[in-house]
Amino acid sequence: MMTLLQHPIFRRLYAAHIVHIIGNEFTFIAVVGLLHDLSGSGLSFAAGTVFRMVPYVLTSLFSGALVENWDKRRVMLIVNLLRGILVSLFFLITSVTYLWIAFLLLILVNICSAFFQPAMQVAIVSSVEERDRLAANSLLQGTTSFLIIVCQGIAAVLVYLFSYRYNFLLDAACYLLSLFILLRLPPIAEAVAHKTGTHFFARLQEGFRYIGGNRRIGQVILYQMAERACAAYYIMLMFYVLQERGEGLYVFGLLDIPLGLGGVIAGIAAGRLAERLNEQGISRFQGWALIAMGLSIVAVFHIKPLLGLAVAILFCSFASFSSSILSVTKLQKLADPAFLARVFSIREMATMGAFSASCLVLGFCAEQVGSAAVSVWLGLFGVVAGVFWLWSRKQLHRLEEQESSVHPE
Repeated sequence: MMTLLQHPIFRRLYAAHIVHIIGNEFTFIAVVGLLHDLSGSGLSFAAGTVFRMVPYVLTSLFSGALVENWDKRRVMLIVNLLRGILVSLFFLITSVTYLWIAFLLLILVNICSAFFQPAMQVAIVSSVEERDRLAANSLLQGTTSFLIIVCQGIAAVLVYLFSYRYNFLLDAACYLLSLFILLRLPPIAEAVAHKTGTHFFARLQEGFRYIGGNRRIGQVILYQMAERACAAYYIMLMFYVLQERGEGLYVFGLLDIPLGLGGVIAGIAAGRLAERLNEQGISRFQGWALIAMGLSIVAVFHIKPLLGLAVAILFCSFASFSSSILSVTKLQKLADPAFLARVFSIREMATMGAFSASCLVLGFCAEQVGSAAVSVWLGLFGVVAGVFWLWSRKQLHRLEEQESSVHPE
C-alpha cells in the first residue's frame, strides 16, 4: 500500500487530502456549535445539512461534464482557495440575525466542493493502476477515519477549553495549505480522456444514458443511495445528544471517535476482504453491511450508557465505510474512463440527494415524535434494503449463469 505514495500525483493528492480532512473535522463540530447557539432545534440541524447537501447535489448534476474539459489541477486549486476564504467568514457570524449568512456560506462552500470530487477521482484513476485502486481507496478512507478520531478529539478539547469559532480559522488555514501542496501537482488534465468539443448538455445526456445502459453501474449507485439514506441517522444523533440527552457539544465531538475508528477498521478490512472474496462474495458482504447498519441505528437510539452508544456507532460506522469503499472501487472498475467524471458527479448527485432528503425528513420527524421512534423505521429500511440487495444479487448471478450457458465463449 505504501508503494502508492511513490507516485508523485497520488502522493500530493493524498497529502492535500489529509490536510483538508484535518480542517474539515474542526469546522464540522464548529458548524454544529454555531447552529446550536443560534437556534438549537432539530430542524435547524437538518436544515444545515440540507443547505450543505442540496447545492452539492444540484451542482454535481453538471460539474462532471464541465470538469471533463477543464484542467483538473487548476480546478482543485481554485476550489481550495475559494473554500478557504468562505470558511473563514463563519468566524464573523455572532447573532441569530445573520443565521441566513451561515446557510449561504454552507451553500457556497458545497457548490465549490462539487467540482473537487470528480476532478480528484479522475486524478486518482489516472495515477493509480486498476489493481491498486482498492488499496488507494482503502488508504484514503482509512486515513480519513483515523483523522476523524484524532481531530474530533482535539476539536472537542478546543471547544471545551476555548470557543468553537477558532475552528473555522483553522479550517481556512488547512484549505490554503492544501492549495500549496497541490501547486506542484503534475499535469493530469489529459490523463484519462481526450478533450471533446461536444456540447455540455449533450455530454450530460450521454452520461445519464451511459449509466442507464449499464445495469451494474446503476445498481451500485442505487445501493449507495440506500446506504446514504441510512447514514442520515447522524443528523438525528446531533439532536439526540445535544437536545434530548442534554449533553455538551464536546460529548458529541467525542462520539465521532468511534465513528472514525469504524472507518479505520473498514479501511483495513476492505482490502483483505477483496483479496479473499470473489465478486459474488463482496456483493453478499455489501448486503449484510446494510442489514448491520439498520440494526446498529436502532441500538444507537435505545442504549442509554454512553459507552454502549459509542459501541453501536462503531459497528454502524464500520458497516457504512466498508460498503462505501467497495462501492467506489466497483464504480472505478466498471466505468469507462471517458465517462468517469460524469459517472462520479451523477453518483454524488444521487447519493447526496438521498442523504440530504433523508436528513430533512429525519430531523423533522425526530422533533415531532422523538429520535428513538424514528430510528426504528430507519433501521427497518436498512434491513429491508440489505435483504433486497442480497436477493437481487442472487437473481443477477442466476441470470448471468443462464446467459453464459446459452452463449458460451
